This record gives sequence, structure tokens and C-alpha cells, in this order.
Amino acid sequence: MNIEPAYTSIGSLFAYKPMFFIPKYQRAYAWDAESVSDFIKDLKKCFEKRKSSSPVNHFFGGILSVKHSVTGTVNQHKYEIIDGQQRIATFTLLVSCLVKQYRELQAEAQSLGDTANEAIIRVRIDKLSERFIEFSQEVQRVVTPVEVLELSRADQAFYKELIREMNPSASRDSHRKILHAYDSLNSTIQSIIASYTRIEDKIDDLEIIQNILDNDFTILHMVTSSRNDAFRLFQVINDRGTNLTDGDLLRAKTLELLEGFNQQQDAVERMWDDILADPSTDTNNYLNWIYESYQGSRPQQNALFDMFLDKFFPQHQSISPTLHDAQQIHSTVKNIYEDILNCRKLVEGQWLYPVQQPITSWDRSRLNILLVELGHTLSIPLFLAAAKLDHRLFSEIVQIVERTFFRYKIICNQHVTPLKGVYYQESLAIRQNPTAYNISSIRAKLQNLINTKATDLTFSNALNTLEYKEVGRSNKPLKYFLMTVEYYYQWYKNGATGTPVCVDKSRVYDFAGTSIEHIYPRNADGTVLDTNLEPLKNTLGNLTIMDPAQNTLGGNDPFTSKAPLYQTSSVLLTQEIVAKTVWTRNEIDAQKQLLVDAALKIFIS
Repeated sequence: MNIEPAYTSIGSLFAYKPMFFIPKYQRAYAWDAESVSDFIKDLKKCFEKRKSSSPVNHFFGGILSVKHSVTGTVNQHKYEIIDGQQRIATFTLLVSCLVKQYRELQAEAQSLGDTANEAIIRVRIDKLSERFIEFSQEVQRVVTPVEVLELSRADQAFYKELIREMNPSASRDSHRKILHAYDSLNSTIQSIIASYTRIEDKIDDLEIIQNILDNDFTILHMVTSSRNDAFRLFQVINDRGTNLTDGDLLRAKTLELLEGFNQQQDAVERMWDDILADPSTDTNNYLNWIYESYQGSRPQQNALFDMFLDKFFPQHQSISPTLHDAQQIHSTVKNIYEDILNCRKLVEGQWLYPVQQPITSWDRSRLNILLVELGHTLSIPLFLAAAKLDHRLFSEIVQIVERTFFRYKIICNQHVTPLKGVYYQESLAIRQNPTAYNISSIRAKLQNLINTKATDLTFSNALNTLEYKEVGRSNKPLKYFLMTVEYYYQWYKNGATGTPVCVDKSRVYDFAGTSIEHIYPRNADGTVLDTNLEPLKNTLGNLTIMDPAQNTLGGNDPFTSKAPLYQTSSVLLTQEIVAKTVWTRNEIDAQKQLLVDAALKIFIS
């Protein structure tokens, strides 16, 4: 392995019109707020020292690159950055912020007619821009502009516009990180020169920052002419993932496997760029869910990269990948990409299919209720697999899981491992043969869990303790329960035969906008206050739901005043309360029993 290390300042690194670029298998810009903050602390420390005429050196670690000659030039090289992208990009962002401040001072000098300082500033802008942003290069008598640094395909257009003050829109997580770094660096420079009013003082301090870059900020530049040597060293330096996410590593490895297969490599690179556009924690969740959906088990802790690679890309074990291997890798990444797109929709509670009959907006809303309002993301691996089924079967599975989860976990508080085990089994069955999948399988398995772990007695006892929480705890489970009983209430009244069905799907209540109504007022006072009912006011039998349009009506009025309001409600449960002439402990107990009896019929698989 032939590596030429050189200890050098940042100024020297950018001294002779270098061209740096990020290879395909490198991740996008990834420095978070903490890393940028540390960089700024180092800058401020060096600034204070140099300002007091006692400059100090700050070492930023190593940058590893592969040196390539530029055809048609003499002593001109391009450097392929294998490791150190975050640092080198942040250096150029710092320079672009310096240029931005110089331009503002140049405009100020022009407005004051200060031609001397204007000329000084113009020269500095030109020199900094040529060294760190763009220079002109002659190749075979043709002069073209050249970017000093080209980031990854996913970041380059945004970065190029940003450092030229073109206000680009951030469309991915790496863009937002670049923009945060740029804004933070620019604010830091502004704060450094803000205490001065004279242009001369400001440009002197900006020159100090230039001197820090030229002399005080140093790195170890490790250069090789062999990409294989560089990549092996890169893997050693990063110890299989230090500061790299599992997604970054999978991207790098698959693109490495596709070296020599340009068509497949380009397509896979584009897909990985989109896959990794989310915050790294989100991407990690998605990759875990995808692995579970195909494998029927969760990857071991800190082993996602290795286990994902073995499961999805067995071609990595081949000494010399073939065209067939390349095509298989491309096909696999395409499938993963489609699953990632579904993950993004699922975490937002979005329906995965086009709007089509017989699935209604009510049916589609159940997915959002389950995943967003109830937070049951544990079921996402199952839904990734179920996305291979007809939209009607998918909808049935959503409703089966929704009712079971509420009864089994939220109310009866049973351990989720058996539930997850069923999801894994059904995911594998669906992926093995989607066209032959029978929904009775998941229905029977989940009903068996209910029969053994969330029996009618356990469920009814737990429901009897379900109450409205005044402060500090969520009432989402209570609201969900009342809304769901209402949706299935007509079916229950009709005899509750067969599978639970929402008879009238035209009524879709907004979960956030629908309120829980206290029939005996929650904050009763004066003549409305009843000491016998106060202990019961938050219990299940004293609660119902109101249409969003009626949320603010009724309030703390007595039952007789609320009755006409209840009578006009679209909520059947609320309408029936009007049949009561009084609202006492007996009515509250009877209402609770009604809700529990209905729930025992509704919340089954």
C-alpha cells in the first residue's frame, strides 16, 4: 500500500488550484449541529489567539484522497476524497462566508465612495474565490471554469448555488445540514466584525480569519494513486462505521461492488441518494423495518450493516462480480427503494394505494389512526409486506391489527413480543406467495392471542378503569375507544353478527378535532354541582364524543340544557343519551355497561 502522507495547512492544501471531488460511494454531507459548533469553537479560539499575536495550531485530523492527473495539463491534479469530506466541505463553506462578508463590505465601501478599500476587498474576493470556489483552467487552448470542490451528486447543485449566494431550497437532510453549517459560520463571522464601525477594522479581522486558514488550521493529507488502497485504508480508519451510518456503509459497499458496471452503478447511486435523504435515525428505522419484513426477525444490535448485506446482497462474497450480479444488486436496491418510499408514507399514516373503490376515506383513515394516533409503528414491517396484496386485503389487515392492538396492548397491557411474532410470520407468508395469501391466517392467530392473553374478563375489567385524565397523560386511547365504538355501534345494534363492520362510512370524524364530552360537567359549579356525581365525572359512563362543530357548545351546562344539543349530534351514542330524563349514578353505570358490552363484540380479530 503506497500512501504519501503530508502534514499541511489548509492554505497550502488549496494553494495550487487543486480540484477535489467526492466519489460515488461516499455519503452526502453529514456534519450535525454539534460538529459544526465544535468547528466554530476551534475557529474562535484560534481567532482570539491570533488577535493577541500568539497564534496556535489546530490539527483537524486526516484527509485521504486518490490523486488523478488531469489530461492536457501540466502538474494539475484531481483529488478523489475518500475520507475527510465533512472537513474539507466545511473549510470551503467558511471561505464562501468570508467572501459573502467581503461583498457586503465592498457594497458599503462603494456607497461611501471609498475606492481604496473597495479595491483591496475586490482583490481579496478574487483570490479567495479562485483558490477555494472556482478557477479558470486551460486544456488544449480551451478555457473553462472549474469547481474547486464537487460534492456528491445529491449535494452538488445545492452546494454550488449556496456558496454563490443564490438561495437554493433544501430538499433533503444533507442540504439542511449544509445550510445550517453555512448559516452558523456566516453568523460567527458577522459577530466577529460586528463590534467595529470602520471598514478597515472589519477587513482586518476578516484577514485574520484568512490567516487562520492559511497557517493555523492543519490536516494530514494522505495521498495514494490506488483507489483500492485508499478504500482499504478508509475501511480501517472508520472501523466499519465510526461516524458512518449503516445506510452510508451499505451505499458505499453496493457502489463498490458495481465498479465497472457503469449503468447499474449510476442507477443505484441515484436511488441511494434518495434513500439517504432523510435524517439518519429515520433511515435506520426504515432499514430495520425492511429487514424485519423480509427476514421475520430483528437484526442484532449494532449488526444491521453486516446482516443486511448478507441477506440482501450475497454478491459481496463474490471475488469478481459478474454482470448478472450487478443486475441483481440493481434489482435489490430498487426493491429496497420502493420499500423506503412506503416507509415514508406509513410513518405519516398515508395510504399506500391509489384512491379506488370499494375502499373509502373511512377505510384509509384507519391506517393513520393506527400508526400516527396510536403510534403502533411495530406493525410497519407487516404493512410493508402487505403492500404486495390487493388494496382490499390490505385494508382488512389494517382493521384487524387496529382492533387487536387496542384490546391486547393498549387496554390489557400485554407484552408485544407475541404480537410481533405474528406480524413476522405473516410478513414472511405474504412475501413467499402474495397471490396465495389467505387473510384468515392473521385473523386466527390474533384472535388466539386475544383468547389467551386479552380475554373478555381481562378486557372488560380494564375498560371499567378507563377514565379521562385531567393532566399529564394522554387521552388518545379514550378518544379512540369512544370514536371506534361509535363507528361500529350500528352494527352492534343490528345484532353484531360476523366480522365487525362500520355501517355508515360516510361519517369520518377528525381525530384531533373531535372532543370528549363530559355529560355531567367536568367543571360543574353552583347549582349544577352534584357531590354524588363528582367522583364519577371522568369515568367511562359519563363520557361521549361530540361533532367537531359542537365542540365548544354545552360546556358546564346541566344535563337538561345539553339534551337538545345532543339530539342534533351525528353521533349515535350521543343521540341516545337524550332518551334519559335525568343523569344520575344509575344512568352513568348503565352507559358504561353499554360501552363495555359493545366493545367485547367490536374489538375482536
